[in-house]
Amino acid sequence: MVDRELKEIIIRAREDIYGYLNGGNISNILGEGYDFAELREYNYGDDIKHISWISTAKLGKPYVKKMYEERDLNIVVASLIDGRFMVGDKLKTITYTAGVLNYSAYIANNIFSPILISKRDRFYEPIKDIELIERYMRDIYSSNILGSSLDYSQISTKLLNRVYKKSLIFILSDFLEPIDLSILSQKHEVVAIIIRDKFEDNPTPMLNSELIDPRTNRAVNQTLTKRAIDEYKIRLKAHDNRVFSHLEANSIRYRKIYNIDEVIRELEGLFLNNR
Repeated sequence: MVDRELKEIIIRAREDIYGYLNGGNISNILGEGYDFAELREYNYGDDIKHISWISTAKLGKPYVKKMYEERDLNIVVASLIDGRFMVGDKLKTITYTAGVLNYSAYIANNIFSPILISKRDRFYEPIKDIELIERYMRDIYSSNILGSSLDYSQISTKLLNRVYKKSLIFILSDFLEPIDLSILSQKHEVVAIIIRDKFEDNPTPMLNSELIDPRTNRAVNQTLTKRAIDEYKIRLKAHDNRVFSHLEANSIRYRKIYNIDEVIRELEGLFLNNR
């Protein structure tokens, strides 16, 4: 059953990314390249071969053109999963999202380095190998995470100790625990993909149901009354506002995703809107 479901996720991720994303790899690092970045006044030390003679003639003083650099990007997709990813379709959604991002990197001929931080951490060498994507998705989807929890205070340290070269790092998590990404974002470009189940953000009353904490696999001594839900929503909103403020303060773009059907649209919006 798991193998069949995983195969469907892999096939859909591959087909969706080939169908909807082009996978461009223009960096915003100025240098030798092909895409125009800016026109500015000549400064002492600029290479004269960058002088725009047409603009210079029109404006009466020398101007140079700088270009976006065409180069391979280093893409890191770090999936953070613990017992809470057994809720709803979260494990399915994060597996698919990780696949979409890695297939996009592969199509763009970029180097990608998947990372799985879970009950058992897995680090993969930077490579351009399509077979690694399927293995990574399998490792995520088949992880034995029920009853496990992560130490989120160690996430940045783990990533800094493994990612040496400046990279574009996607962090996939539910962000239901505080994560300090300030130091990581100083060295790398970081994008946060928040993966939740709708029930987590908007639970409904269940008076006669026993709640199980998937991080401990134990019963929770609480029923979901309307009052309890209202209090939970207030606390969650305050938590999310702190998370968003932290991300924005460190220039980390982010998106929240609830299911597979939203992934492509949200990722497109993330980069088109540059937020």
